[in-house]
Amino acid sequence: MASNTALRVLGVSLPDVSDWREQGAQGKWSQFFGALAQRVELVDVVRPEISRTDFYLGRAKGFHPHLDRWRARAGFNPSLARKRTDALQRSLLGHTGSYDLIMQLQTLCAPGADRRDVPYAIYTDGTMALTRRLYPPRALLSASEAEWWMRFEADVCQSATAVFTFSEFARGSVIEDYGCSPDRVIAVGAGANQLVGSVAEKDYSAPRVMFVGIDFTCKGGYVLLQAWPTVRKRVPNAELIIAGPKRKPSRRLPDGVSWVGWVDRAGMTSLYQSASVFAMPSLFDAWGHAFIEAMGHGLPCIGTSCCAMPEIIDDGVTGRLVPRHEPEPLADALTELLTDPAKTAAMGQAAHANVLKEHLWPDVADRVMSGLDVTLSVGAGSGQI
Repeated sequence: MASNTALRVLGVSLPDVSDWREQGAQGKWSQFFGALAQRVELVDVVRPEISRTDFYLGRAKGFHPHLDRWRARAGFNPSLARKRTDALQRSLLGHTGSYDLIMQLQTLCAPGADRRDVPYAIYTDGTMALTRRLYPPRALLSASEAEWWMRFEADVCQSATAVFTFSEFARGSVIEDYGCSPDRVIAVGAGANQLVGSVAEKDYSAPRVMFVGIDFTCKGGYVLLQAWPTVRKRVPNAELIIAGPKRKPSRRLPDGVSWVGWVDRAGMTSLYQSASVFAMPSLFDAWGHAFIEAMGHGLPCIGTSCCAMPEIIDDGVTGRLVPRHEPEPLADALTELLTDPAKTAAMGQAAHANVLKEHLWPDVADRVMSGLDVTLSVGAGSGQI
């Protein structure tokens, strides 16, 4: 285990992230900080809280008649970013002298108003540049807002001691879109929030597919519904379970589809264990954390051959990759796995083994520590920190 117990780290988290010290905390960010706390002195994790008035005014400025799109763009508001930065600056003043490095999640604010003498690292899954280029509906900003946000995000990343990304996909954007030095941008992956220790006894005979995704459109839910009638013709007893979205489509669901909506952690575990295949043919996914959780329960995964999904799914080994927007290849991949339980089991077991090998939060924390050892040394040698 890589560690530097002399390094004092102050975490910066999103307001809605659970405390890493809570017993059984299962969120990805809280588990990351929990693993990091085993390797450094984690002084505290602060959350840049803003007033309810400022919060709702900021949300109102980002109004969009489509609820999912309003929710997606709500955080990308220049006014809210400034308010969060000011709130974080006040928190940092209360911790003066107590930390050597700030570890901030995402780039929804800057780590203080004056960052010249504050060494900090960013850990993020994606960039605004990727979202605007590959899936504009998730960032429906005005031209001036988009220009402001891109400059802001570039400044936050360029000023960082290190930028850690979930994927090489995101790493490339930080370097190419924001002009950051490649030796300071490091892909470290992300860990499984929940998993089982063994899948040796898992039954893959039931032709049951699971989908998880709150943003049903972005996660390829409608493409999956288009493909499903073809799958049912080939596998008449096939079942599809859709978890995550709160609102059903207005159209009638195809035969064999169960819409369960939002499910808690215990319910998700039960669904993962009952399924034999996981499918999420995302149109855009900066990472795709649900794949890691599904693999952690021994499910082969079907995703699309874009974004970071090829980094998570080894096509033909731990699942299948299909073109995005195309229901026919998706139906073929689903049919392949649902009609061959032996192949499905082999892929599912390989997927589970891959999670245990590469996608645990302690492994991610070790990679972060290795990256900090390098970047802090470089910064100290150049007089930047």
